[in-house]
Amino acid sequence: MMLFRKLQWSKGKAILPVLLICALFSSSGLHQDASTARRKNVVSLQGKMVKMECIHISNAAEGLILTLRRNGTAAELCYWRFGNFSIWNRICKGSVTLEYDHHTRWVYAVIQRVSVNDSGVYNCTLESMIPPPVKTLDYTYIYLTVSAPPVVELSLVSPFFNNYENTLTCCAWDFYPQDIQFSWYKDGELITNTSKNDSLFPNSNGSYSYISNLIISHSDWSRSVQFSCQVNHSALESPVVKHISWPQAEKDPSKLPVWILAAVLAGLLMILVVTILAMILIFRSKTTSQSSADRVVPETVVIQLPQECQREKCHTTYALLNYYPGSTL
Repeated sequence: MMLFRKLQWSKGKAILPVLLICALFSSSGLHQDASTARRKNVVSLQGKMVKMECIHISNAAEGLILTLRRNGTAAELCYWRFGNFSIWNRICKGSVTLEYDHHTRWVYAVIQRVSVNDSGVYNCTLESMIPPPVKTLDYTYIYLTVSAPPVVELSLVSPFFNNYENTLTCCAWDFYPQDIQFSWYKDGELITNTSKNDSLFPNSNGSYSYISNLIISHSDWSRSVQFSCQVNHSALESPVVKHISWPQAEKDPSKLPVWILAAVLAGLLMILVVTILAMILIFRSKTTSQSSADRVVPETVVIQLPQECQREKCHTTYALLNYYPGSTL
């Protein structure tokens, strides 16, 4: 009996390493099925097409499910169901679509015209339905950052009736990300150099805008000093520099001081009023002269006596007709 128990124990010790080896093989096989998540960083400019590697299909198993989500939400942007490298069902929402390349066996997430609002983290998950239960085979995290270069404008803004100072405004519109640098120069010499201030504000489309004001003296402005605004941003290949000076602003009507535009408008309005009054007076004078000319003055009727009527009584009769022109014989 003791010998039999020793034989059983020796068999158990021999079987134990075999079980451990099988467990290691099985765990390695499971690790191949559920691979570790891949992380990809994608950077693009606004308005470009983006094609991101989502999932690689390495086998032709039946009942595969591919889902695309964004920012860790449960809502699915895309849902694909396929097997044997053929798509059974395809549903996508929004601006994102999925494309499958039969040669490389990669599934791509594609956005035709990417915008700042498309920035975020996208999650591609590949699952197997057959046989049940559902198993996760592969998943990928895509970190998409969309940059937008700023649109820079420099202009002169002068207050009403202010002869002592002027204000230059430099604006940068619709840029992303929000980090931006502004620099002011006076005849090439640096005046200020700031990275951000209270003039930075967000836009409804996810981008940002920035407004910087520089107050200058009227004497500097009238001496034709050149002022420059330099804007630097990560989406720009090189900084954008805008220049402005007094002659340039005077040649551009859109940058004239407001009081000059008001004076010109007032002068035009006065000329229009004077012209209307002169036309009214001329019209009235013509009407008065025409009414005077229309009055009828009675004409004196001169009647010549016939040669055969030279007697006194005939002369008297024609004299009465001459006195009353409307009478008849």
